[in-house]
Parts: sequence; structure tokens; C-alpha cells
Amino acid sequence: MKTNRHLILAGSVLAFTLVVLELAPFPLFAGIPHGTLADIPPELTPVAYLPLVMVTDAPTPTPTPPPDPTPVAYLPLVMVTDAPTPTPTPPPDPTPVAYLPLVMVTDAPTPTPTPPPGPVGLKVYDMYGVERTYQWAVNKYGVLVEQIGGWAYHCVELRERTGPSSLDVWVYQANGLPEGGVRVEFHWPGDMAVRYTEPNGKAGFGYGPGSWIYDPAVGGPHWLVVQNPSSCDAVSRLGMLAGTVHDHLNVSYRYGMLSGQP
Repeated sequence: MKTNRHLILAGSVLAFTLVVLELAPFPLFAGIPHGTLADIPPELTPVAYLPLVMVTDAPTPTPTPPPDPTPVAYLPLVMVTDAPTPTPTPPPDPTPVAYLPLVMVTDAPTPTPTPPPGPVGLKVYDMYGVERTYQWAVNKYGVLVEQIGGWAYHCVELRERTGPSSLDVWVYQANGLPEGGVRVEFHWPGDMAVRYTEPNGKAGFGYGPGSWIYDPAVGGPHWLVVQNPSSCDAVSRLGMLAGTVHDHLNVSYRYGMLSGQP
């Protein structure tokens, strides 16, 4: 029974194959080279060799090459290897503001210090009663006033006088009233004269031939002491101005407290 089934199946396949060959003999074997069919053994039925023909003569498929890498695959590499090295930006030039303090400091003229006005509280007057500066008296007569601090007899006035060849020294109390009986020493090189102030506070000394002032840079040969050297300002380089009618400076002292010095 099993053999009959096989025969029936084989006959059905053969009949189907003959029908196919009958209907389309040319297109089916158009691509088979000459001599290929002649080489088929005659004892093989169409059913036996059909698979052989299809398998052996089917063209070998050509493998499709992989697609070229897309630009995306190269993009990171291109960016890394071909990117130009950035050139560092140089710092900007300093602005003029950066140099301004330097210019101001280095090019600013050095201020000339203002000379001190003179001894504290000292007044200077010319022979016409016009108030002058201490420097005027120094330039004209070469006089020198050296102050001391604290309670003492301080030089408070230099007043220009012309005519008599004598020096007047005036001494005042702290309240501004004349002070009599005060010892005043009038010195010159090698000698001295001593007077005591009168009730009006005045003590006078005469100038001699050696009292002339020829060079204001040097001044005259005389100096004064009131009471004692440690209790008064020193006034020195006094004398008469050469070439004048005994032009000279009278000196006034006043007892008081001096807290500051020039």
C-alpha cells in the first residue's frame, strides 16, 4: 500500500512537470548553456534532475558591499585632526588710565616749600610804619631772631629807625605794660654793655664806628640778652646799615608763653 502511494505521488509530480514543460519550454531553459541538457543522464526522470538544474545553474549571488561609511562616521575624526589650533588672543594694550597715576607722580613738579613767615608773634615795621615781613628785615639788615619755647622774654617787634646812632630796646610784661628794672646786655666781639630798663620799659645803647653793616649776608656785630641767655630769645647780627643815616632796627621784648616755634 505504501509503494502505491509513492507511485501515485511520483506520477502526479511527473504529470505536473510535463505540463509545465509543455506550456513554457523556451523561457525555462533560455538561460541554460548549450550542452547542459545533453549532459543530463537519460535514466534520470525530469523530477530527478529538475532540482539539479536549478541548483547547479543558478547564478551565484554577488555579495553586496557594505555601504560607504557616512560622513557622520568621519565627522569627529575630521573635527579633531583638522581643527586649527586656536591662536591665543594677546591682552589688550593698557589704557591711558593705567599710566595716569604714573604720569602724575613722575611728571608733577616738586612743590617749593613755603618759607616760614618768621618767628611766632613777631611784627616787623619799616621807618614809615608800614608792616613788613621778617624776611624783609633779614634781606636788608641780616638780623637773626632765634626763639625758645615756654615762658620767657620773646622778641615781638623789629622797628626800623633812621637818624640817631643808637639802639633802643623795649621790654614789656605779659599783660602788655612796660616793665622796668629788667637787665639787658648789649654784646659785641670782646666786650659788652649792661643797662636796666626804665619805668617805661626802655634801655638805650650807643653804636660806635665798628657797628656798620656792610654785607646783609653777614649782618652787624651786636647781639642782645634780656635777664639771662636761658630766659629770652636771642637777637643777633644787629648794627647800622652802611651808606645810610644810621638806619638800624630797634627791638621789643615781651614776657609770655610760647607754645610753638617756626
